[in-house]
Amino acid sequence: MATLNSAGNTRRFYAILREQEFKKYKKESVQISLSRLRKKGYLNIASSGWSITQKGKEFLKTTNLLSYLTSPFPRNSPSNMIISFDIPEKNRVLRNWLRNQIKIFGYEMLQQSLWIGPGPLPSEFIKRLEDLKIRKNIKTFKIAKIKTS
Repeated sequence: MATLNSAGNTRRFYAILREQEFKKYKKESVQISLSRLRKKGYLNIASSGWSITQKGKEFLKTTNLLSYLTSPFPRNSPSNMIISFDIPEKNRVLRNWLRNQIKIFGYEMLQQSLWIGPGPLPSEFIKRLEDLKIRKNIKTFKIAKIKTS
């Protein structure tokens, strides 16, 4: 409240907040990060300041896709699904995301890319795999008990 009151107007108030937020970073670190993002084609610099490019918007869209989904399965759900995946080394970020996500779902590793846990997998998760273009690299198998007479 003191900051808002001392600012005089909302524009100045937000300027003070931004300044306080950036104080925890070294100016050189921010400049280097912005420069690196510009070299990768994610940002442009103009007389009006920094702006995000279309490539940057696509990158952000992908980054948001890498956020984690909450587990729809109750704790200690029966393991009735096996997931097998083969994601190339060049897509390490996606592979690590997938491992972490299925851990959240309660899956346990049988081997490096073979996991067992509850199913069926949520449709939102399947859609995310398709959006990330890795659905073709993942196989799922339903486990059923065979009744013997």
